[in-house]
Amino acid sequence: MLPIAGFCSVAHANVFERKQNGNLVEISQSVWRADGSQVVDGRYGPKAEPVSNSAQSQNAVRQHIQVAATRFGVDRNLVDAVAWQESRYNPRAISTAGAVGVMQLMPDTARQLGVRNPHDVEQNVIGGTAYLRQQLERFGNNVPLALAAYNAGPGAVIKYGSIPPYRETQNYVRQIMQRLSATSAYRAGY
Repeated sequence: MLPIAGFCSVAHANVFERKQNGNLVEISQSVWRADGSQVVDGRYGPKAEPVSNSAQSQNAVRQHIQVAATRFGVDRNLVDAVAWQESRYNPRAISTAGAVGVMQLMPDTARQLGVRNPHDVEQNVIGGTAYLRQQLERFGNNVPLALAAYNAGPGAVIKYGSIPPYRETQNYVRQIMQRLSATSAYRAGY
């Protein structure tokens, strides 16, 4: 078992991309909806893609997700939903807390998972999927609890015996479960 280490990305976290010139640009997006539209300032708007995320890049990320999900025996839709929530599939995403990449790995957690380069898409997805598998095992394959542990850390889930009463973690779990429900892989009500 890993010591308590967490991913520090949240449902409403600011996520940034480091441009080639070294500047950070916010790429956080609004809430995902099953119909592909997004909620922007309380209104539905067309689906917007970050400038740096081409369809080709997203397809490459999804291929890594498929391989990692198979390797660790985690539902591909679950890994995909976490990747979307964490970074919108952006391999250059950086959180304000220092989490990086598609799965928003914290540097210490990445090291504990054996990820040598958390900026490498394949390694990042493998590390994030391995960590998600650990949380599923730790919490008896209870998907909402595993997601809460991914977001807030397993210690918080253990402390409260349920999804912690942190608004950002509750929103994180709810949004991912809604996304999963839209794929018909899971029921949204937890």
